[in-house]
Amino acid sequence: MVVAGTIAVAGTPEAARRLLMPEAWAMAYSRTHGTFPPLAPAERIEKLTMTAKERTYYEAGLTGHIHGTEEQVAEELEALIKESGAQEVLVTTSTYDREGLLDSFRRLAGVAGLTPHR
Repeated sequence: MVVAGTIAVAGTPEAARRLLMPEAWAMAYSRTHGTFPPLAPAERIEKLTMTAKERTYYEAGLTGHIHGTEEQVAEELEALIKESGAQEVLVTTSTYDREGLLDSFRRLAGVAGLTPHR
């Protein structure tokens, strides 16, 4: 069995959450305006004034993902795999911060005991 989802790993839980913000905002925007905008930097999203409906969709878009430090992500992944019986985990993370995403993947590779290719 395969489980799929968004995983963001960073030096702090807050930094990992910031990686999730661009896609959460784009989803909220698309649900309230009918079009999916390009992913925006977290700094821009933090300054936005959102309608109540946008805020509700945005906050919902930030939940249900695995994110945090290596230790936190390792614990959550272990629980997910044990609970689901998954044999594979498909990671589908998308964000504006490409360097942050690459760092997240490197950190996730470490959590999984993999060596990133160079």
